[in-house]
Amino acid sequence: MTTRTCVKFLGILFAASLMSACASTGPRDGFAATDDYEPFSRAVHKNNIRIDRYFLRPVTQGYDYVTPTLFQHMISNGLKHIDLTNDFANYLLQGDVDGSLETLGRFTLNTVLGMGGFLDPATEFGLPKDDTDFGLTLASYGVGEGTYLVLPLVGPTTVRDSAGFLVDRAFSPLTYLGPFTAVDGVGPVVTGLGVVDARNSNFEVIDDLFYETEDSYVTLRAAYLQRRRAQAAG
Repeated sequence: MTTRTCVKFLGILFAASLMSACASTGPRDGFAATDDYEPFSRAVHKNNIRIDRYFLRPVTQGYDYVTPTLFQHMISNGLKHIDLTNDFANYLLQGDVDGSLETLGRFTLNTVLGMGGFLDPATEFGLPKDDTDFGLTLASYGVGEGTYLVLPLVGPTTVRDSAGFLVDRAFSPLTYLGPFTAVDGVGPVVTGLGVVDARNSNFEVIDDLFYETEDSYVTLRAAYLQRRRAQAAG
């Protein structure tokens, strides 16, 4: 992530804090009690759905149509392989020696025996991918999740997870595949491919959530916070 992007991201967080003055001040129960910037987040959520409907969803359908299933699996494996550097760094920071060693073992096996990560023999050896991130690292040190937010393109997050998002970009090798390397442009292309792959892998679930539920904002908020709290609890 470039410095300019980081500044824009932090600016979004600042704008969200200003919107808190417009949030409801009445008593709220459940997940709504952690959503101090709901008017801002609902507006962003609505715009994110527009982007999905008119751009990301059609692109994903095209990708699924022209890309053989075998290659889709290989691409997914390769993207997960790249993400292992992030998992490894966070397990170390969390003091989870077993997690870091298992991640290193998975990386080594799939690099050597899995065609550089496009195949996944490590799972058959009992080393499946177990995702983690800097938001969970902060949680392991007792940092509270903060208020719920929805950010442009990023989607659902919290104050803690949005800070973790920036650090995770620093851990990712894709961040450094830019103008000072011989592979300029590869980082953004692979990142975009990751977004399409994630949308394709969860196509029906996302469609049901965005376009079939009565209030997709409330449903997504509950699903995200439940999942993150379960991950943080271990």
